[in-house]
Amino acid sequence: MRVILVAATILSVTSGQEYFREPEKIISDSRQVGDKLGQYSVAYQTDGGILQKEVGSRKYAGTADEAQLIQGSVQYNAPDGTPVSFSWSADEFGTQIHGTHIPTPPPIPPEIQRALDWLAKQPSTTEENYDDDDSSITEAPAKESRPLEAEKKIVKDPKFRNQFRRN
Repeated sequence: MRVILVAATILSVTSGQEYFREPEKIISDSRQVGDKLGQYSVAYQTDGGILQKEVGSRKYAGTADEAQLIQGSVQYNAPDGTPVSFSWSADEFGTQIHGTHIPTPPPIPPEIQRALDWLAKQPSTTEENYDDDDSSITEAPAKESRPLEAEKKIVKDPKFRNQFRRN
């Protein structure tokens, strides 16, 4: 039992070494915090080829529309040697990311594009608002034997032009 336990421990330590690599050494590091709130700049580079830069600033400073703007980029080599780079920008409109490794959608097939172009050329039509028009509701003839408290509410639905009271 001890032999199995020792063998399992040695096996787990040797197989896990690829995940516990020595950290890369930083070649250059630059950090600048500006005098104003939201102003900063950060950049570093490692001996393994990682390069990251980020800059923060304020847009429309001093106005009611003041917003934070952050722009940055990262470059590194993937384990298979492929260079990977991407950049980002974040502001009041959200985050936009662009990169060499981010997949892109396939092109639209010509048949679908032709149908989309045809639809765009068609005149637009508007439907009447049936919620505000009482003329679209047709009421059922009143029954003499029906008491008033048993009447149900008419529900207006724009999908149906002719609606009847339901008992």
